Amino acid sequence: MRLQFLRAVAVSALLGCTPDRAALEPAYREEIASLVTSRCTSCHSGDAPAGNFRVGSYLDLLGCVNGEPLTAGRDPKLLQALGRPSHATVADARTVLARWLERGAPFSNGGVHSPSFLDPRSSEFHGKFLRDRRFVPMLEAGNADACGKCHAGTPTSGPSAAPGATSCASCHQEKEGVLACTTCHGSAKAARVYPPRDACFFPGKTGGAHAAHVEKSETTPAGVPCQACHPVPADGKPGGTHADGQVHVLLASGTFDPNTKACATKCHAGPGAARPAPAWTDGKMKCGDCHAAPPPAPHPAAGACASCHSPLLHANGRVDLGDGSGKCGACHGTGDDPRPKTGAHAKHAFACDSCHESDAKHPSGTLSVRLVGLAAKGGRTPTFDSTAKSCSTTYCHDLNGGTARTPKWTETLTGCNSCHSSPPPPPHSTSSSCGTAGCHLDALPPASAKHVNGNIDL
Repeated sequence: MRLQFLRAVAVSALLGCTPDRAALEPAYREEIASLVTSRCTSCHSGDAPAGNFRVGSYLDLLGCVNGEPLTAGRDPKLLQALGRPSHATVADARTVLARWLERGAPFSNGGVHSPSFLDPRSSEFHGKFLRDRRFVPMLEAGNADACGKCHAGTPTSGPSAAPGATSCASCHQEKEGVLACTTCHGSAKAARVYPPRDACFFPGKTGGAHAAHVEKSETTPAGVPCQACHPVPADGKPGGTHADGQVHVLLASGTFDPNTKACATKCHAGPGAARPAPAWTDGKMKCGDCHAAPPPAPHPAAGACASCHSPLLHANGRVDLGDGSGKCGACHGTGDDPRPKTGAHAKHAFACDSCHESDAKHPSGTLSVRLVGLAAKGGRTPTFDSTAKSCSTTYCHDLNGGTARTPKWTETLTGCNSCHSSPPPPPHSTSSSCGTAGCHLDALPPASAKHVNGNIDL
């Protein structure tokens, strides 16, 4: 009996002095981090690391190169690379890394959390842990599992962190920290807040038409904000329907079918739309998909869209002409000034309807010139040649003795005798000094509005 007792004491003493086997196995924090720092960073660090592979952090080591994970699978790419002659000088490191990967590439050898708590591919990943609990441990200090009890960098962190506890900010380096949108969806690495997640750590996820809506483009110059389709918490913290594990689509105007993933909104269901209810996974939309191109009457049947509509105002919920200001300058001219900067517009200080239609047919989609008013004074029948861009038989230019009686729109006229002889024939005075003679001083171009007003002002 005494011998059995002594044997039991001896075994107990031996077990008590034997280190935990797991503590002897390689883990990132205890051994791998210092190993790759000393043996790999000379080539695999900086802005242009060899093979585009960087070993600066735990996630770097678990990451992908050219879309392929280096540490996953039965024959990891990392070990394949270390087996090549080019890596003969670090062959000993390959042995240690192989043992680490066989263990599942744990971050640590123990502690409060699972060794794979920081591995995004693991079923024990802390992101999954928090998501399953609706992020309560991250947000509520009184929760039994509150992150802030030990870790710095959470909304509920205390004044000091527990010894050895990793700060959340060491990975969540965005301005908003753990509350950044990319914590749950999108990719911080790609500076993208919308799905999908980083395909390296979350393979098989797709983003649907998120990029087509959120990113600025020719069809959505300002981009569509998240809150146009989804509930977004005002305080920036995940909660309520924003973090209940479901994808909620709440459209202010329109409907969304969660089964077919098709939406019917005014964004897509314009007059004559070919695809008024596109599915989220459908391909790229074309002009005729959301509205007929051109739309049905009274819209003009011809003409380029950009001649009347600014692409910067596309898909904003309104039908805008030009810059959307509602002024003449929205389509031509600037602001309240309707005159374009082209041709001889600046030289013709007349009402627009002297040359163009301004009734219900405006805008018609085509540039039409109809000479009336001052141009037709005295019973004239003025005409405009759209090919030569010249006008003839107008009161303005076709006067006695003029040398340019059929001027072109792009032609620059100089001298008084372009429109009438200088001086005009009798009974006009033989003096050609219109201003100095004191007769037409207040009607001389370019300052006077009386010049070419249909009257002979003295």
